[in-house]
Amino acid sequence: MLRLGLANGLPETAGQRFVTEHTMPTVDPEPKLATLATARPGRTQCRAAAAVGLAFGAVTLALLPFASLQMPPMPGFVPVYQSALIVVYALTTYLFLAQYRRTRSVPLLVLGAGSLYVTLVVLLQLLSFPNVLVQGRLIGNGPDTTTWLWTFWHLGPPLFALPYAIMEGDGRSRLVPRERVPRVGWMAGAGVTFATALVALAVTRYVHLLPKSVEGDDYSLVTTTGIGPMIVALSVMALVVLCWTTRLRTVLQLWLAVSLLLLVLDNLVTLMGAARGSVGWFAGRMEALVAGLILLGVYLREVDFLYSRAESAANEREARRAELQLARDNLALALEAAEMGDWDLDLKTGTSRRNPRYDAIFGYDRPVAAWDVETFLAHVIPEDRAMARAALEGAGATNRVDLHCRILRAGDGATRWIQLRGKAYLDEAGRAVAMAGVVMDTTRQHEAEDRLNQAQKMEAIGQLTGGVAHDFNNLLTIIVGNLDMIVRKPDNPQRVERMATSAMTAAKRGAEVTEKLLSFSRRQVLRPETVNPNRLLKDFEALLRRAVGETIAVRIDLDAGLDPVRLDPGQFESAILNLAVNARDAMPGGGTLTVKTCNAHLDAHEIADRGDLSPGPYVLVAVTDTGNGMDAGTMARAFEPFFTTKDVGKGTGLGLSQVYGFVRQAGGHAQIKSEPGRGTSVELYLPRGVGQAVDSRPEGPLPLRRAAAGEVVLVVEDEPAVLEMAVESLGELGYRTLTATQASEALDRLQGPERIDILFSDVVMPGGMNGVQLSVEARRLRPGLRVLLTSGYTGTALDDQGVPADLPLLSKPYQREELATKMRLVLSRA
Repeated sequence: MLRLGLANGLPETAGQRFVTEHTMPTVDPEPKLATLATARPGRTQCRAAAAVGLAFGAVTLALLPFASLQMPPMPGFVPVYQSALIVVYALTTYLFLAQYRRTRSVPLLVLGAGSLYVTLVVLLQLLSFPNVLVQGRLIGNGPDTTTWLWTFWHLGPPLFALPYAIMEGDGRSRLVPRERVPRVGWMAGAGVTFATALVALAVTRYVHLLPKSVEGDDYSLVTTTGIGPMIVALSVMALVVLCWTTRLRTVLQLWLAVSLLLLVLDNLVTLMGAARGSVGWFAGRMEALVAGLILLGVYLREVDFLYSRAESAANEREARRAELQLARDNLALALEAAEMGDWDLDLKTGTSRRNPRYDAIFGYDRPVAAWDVETFLAHVIPEDRAMARAALEGAGATNRVDLHCRILRAGDGATRWIQLRGKAYLDEAGRAVAMAGVVMDTTRQHEAEDRLNQAQKMEAIGQLTGGVAHDFNNLLTIIVGNLDMIVRKPDNPQRVERMATSAMTAAKRGAEVTEKLLSFSRRQVLRPETVNPNRLLKDFEALLRRAVGETIAVRIDLDAGLDPVRLDPGQFESAILNLAVNARDAMPGGGTLTVKTCNAHLDAHEIADRGDLSPGPYVLVAVTDTGNGMDAGTMARAFEPFFTTKDVGKGTGLGLSQVYGFVRQAGGHAQIKSEPGRGTSVELYLPRGVGQAVDSRPEGPLPLRRAAAGEVVLVVEDEPAVLEMAVESLGELGYRTLTATQASEALDRLQGPERIDILFSDVVMPGGMNGVQLSVEARRLRPGLRVLLTSGYTGTALDDQGVPADLPLLSKPYQREELATKMRLVLSRA
């Protein structure tokens, strides 16, 4: 269960907190800023490095012929030089190790260890010179110690540069685990210190075991014993390996190569000098110092560059902070102006924030001390509570919070509509860790929408009643006018017959109008059967071709594997005929009408506005023409009753509304696809039926059935004129009749001794009992009684089940022939 720990309303908005904590990218623990060890050198740096190398190479070559010449004495040179070298390498060591601590890079740790080694050995060499810090030497017994310390010093850079080059060359990232960085650093320092101690021990106590390298100030033995050339070869190898493996991809690698080159030159010119105080010796000291200064200088330049970038970044961050603060202030003003409350929730800690407007929406004058999900749900009305809980708990799956529900406001207990909108933030595993959003009171919007809907309903009712009144006034004019003339001059049989026929035609048109209105309103009593639409269309094809005329080509494209559907066959044929007639009128110059059937599947997004439909298999019947087509405005109103684009007198505007009502009542979906000038396609999606389709229906009209054995019909009708007409029609058919005006009276007759073969009852009657209920009670009293019901509109007299399938129904208005046919069907049943 989600838990909110909402604090009191604070000035900080949800946007402020979650922009910084959840919407900003996660900070990578690895540094992304380019450093000396990762930055690629530019052309200027490459040129500068080449210039330094060439310059010192040229100077070294120029000095080689004079290397052995002695220079004037320089008192204090040795301590100053050695101290400068110690400081340079000590600072370089610090910079290497500091960068290692930040990047956890093993290659940088190796370079830092090498620089520390050189620092310590140079310090030991300083202590081995006589009369520098004290009278005599602090360590060692003679110049052999000093010379061997120089040898071990010059072994350090190439020995540590080689593993660095090898590790950097393969491109693999070698990092020390973060928790082990300090320990590994201290271990490396301790190892270097121990190695230096061993060197000090070897060159002092056991120097006599090492090859002789110096005689007084003459150290030519370093060259003749091969120790010097070995150091030169090792330095050259380290330089070559570094250049070959790394291709000098970074600034550090470039200047490390220059430093190694200077140490190679230092070794060459020093060995050529062969004695302390010679030109070669002084030149070597300078080159060794510059070799150390190069890396330190580059690093210091990098520090200055990074400081400049940091200052620029700080200024930019400050500017962005000011912009963000301005945006926050504007957001707060916008939320206040829109009367929105903002909120945020951290699902990890259970804490949350909201502003005072949030509490005000829920009816609180002061901020509430504690607020969580259960508190929120307690305000939601019981009918919406499950939906609200599901929306909050399912936010992680959609990354969104979108809830529209009703709440009971604190204090006055008023019911208010609210809308909660927000975003869910997920971790790497896809779990929601935070949510933030806004809440608004939408009660006034709902009330405005209700008023608008009511106004639209009244407008639709006005349009509907106006259309009905117009059509029925025309029909009644024909009926009343003809009957009036018949009453005034009844002595002319031909004239009477002609006027009666005209009145009958008008009455049938009125019946068609009411049938279409009932179909549109889905109040028509249907007699569904499980049928194959292909068979109905084949049986109906001849009539369809006659209806559209010879100028229209009719194509019937039927899917042989079509699933059965359950519908009223008569209403289905009427719907297809209406669509065909509309298509004919849309193609005044001729064209093609295509009726296609196939199995289809409706997805949830296709019927998102139809909550009464379920996604799944349907049967599609599409009627397509090549006519004028419709624009978007016409399509939006095409299914409205009495809406028509035809000329006055050429259409009632009920054709498509009848199709729409039939499809909806059958549990399906209707849609129109059309473009002006490119024809129209009306698609009827009918739910797939279950069971076997009916094989066939009777063809042709049944012969008129008259009473054969004096059957007695109990007629139950509350309308006197309708009752009189029914009794007269049954009498002409040879039936004897009994009458009742309501169900209770009919039950009294059924309990009596009179013969009654058929109960003929209206469905909707006063008295508290409808025709269906009467038929059930009548069959209980007389089990063998046959029943025929009649109705023009069942209204709300019946429940959702309607008229039971085992009860025949005769729709009003009806003629004597239709009554006779129904009577034949009723009497033919066992």
